[in-house]
Amino acid sequence: MKFFKDIISSRSNPTVKWAASLTDKKGRNAENAFIAEGEKLSFEALSCDLPVTHIFIREDRIDDLIPRVMEYDNEGIYENCQVMILSNSAFDKISTEKAPQGIISVIKYLDFFRNMDIIYKEEFFICEGERALALHSLRDPGNLGAVIRSAVAFGVDHIILSADSADLYNPKTVRAAMGTMFKVKISIVSDFASFIRSARENGRRVFAAELCEGARSVLEIGLLSSDIFIIGNEGHGIPREISSVCSGSVYIPISNKAESLNASVAAAVFMWQQNNL
Repeated sequence: MKFFKDIISSRSNPTVKWAASLTDKKGRNAENAFIAEGEKLSFEALSCDLPVTHIFIREDRIDDLIPRVMEYDNEGIYENCQVMILSNSAFDKISTEKAPQGIISVIKYLDFFRNMDIIYKEEFFICEGERALALHSLRDPGNLGAVIRSAVAFGVDHIILSADSADLYNPKTVRAAMGTMFKVKISIVSDFASFIRSARENGRRVFAAELCEGARSVLEIGLLSSDIFIIGNEGHGIPREISSVCSGSVYIPISNKAESLNASVAAAVFMWQQNNL
């Protein structure tokens, strides 16, 4: 690691301004990098050997955090990682937290997240035996992060995400996932219907999670570990053109005192049910 002894105090410092630009999607895409803020995320990233390029430490946390960062100094993968000390004011320009923990890492985009356009049967990308979950137009980054966290907890190997969903690298997504997004494959697909057709042609059942005419309870479908559930948009659900190419529609039986479940909660229930086969 490359440790810089001088404290950066100016909020207008070029490096500070560059790091702050990564809180915006345009800035992230321009640099192919994102920020992970806080002790949990930063040290999880280092432990997973992710491509961490910069570590910013708040001046008032030097004594606590520098020794922990130095534990990774002998790792060859981080020989070019830059460790910088920032004044409280300069650090807060980058931070997206109300109560900053004093450490922010910059990480290059992850190569186990991939973008896919049209999917053909012969190029099907879910491996045999992989448990998968699909998310269509999930727009809230906090919900997306929460689903990722639950997916890893319940043994999902692969998440398929429609291209119009929330940005994976949004700080709110990264924070809500609590480091679990560093441990799961995610494919972002432009043609969601082609993914469903390919999955079915390869022997997978794909169910739209929705309460509609003809929908069946998840307790009645003879659930299989290879089944894939699609969780839809928080407000509008799953569009007809998507559910029409699915194997069917399923719902979670709930009390008649409530109309529906939050998207991330519904996803967790489906995954828990599948995890306990």
